[in-house]
Amino acid sequence: MHIDVYRSCTWREKREVLNVFWRSNMDATSRIVEASVQYGYYAVICLVVVMLELALILVVGLDHNALVAALSALAELFMIWSTWWAIKRYRRLRYQFLGSSGISALAD
Repeated sequence: MHIDVYRSCTWREKREVLNVFWRSNMDATSRIVEASVQYGYYAVICLVVVMLELALILVVGLDHNALVAALSALAELFMIWSTWWAIKRYRRLRYQFLGSSGISALAD
């Protein structure tokens, strides 16, 4: 997955990309939707990595400290929810992008 459209966005456009990706019911241009799809791919990967790191902290915390285990369990629940939301938005935006520009656009 290339991230060229997202990288070419201005600061203001990147702010729009974040709004489109993390919030539902946002209207956007096809360029912003394409950049959101590119951003979303990497956002999901990063969320999964953080989720795995928190799982490791939770396992270690269960053996050593109940407070650390409780806090990491809460953080893990939040990460699971965030990852679920990100995957849901990524799929919806990807479907929207593919519907507006055709399948050949993501084949590159």
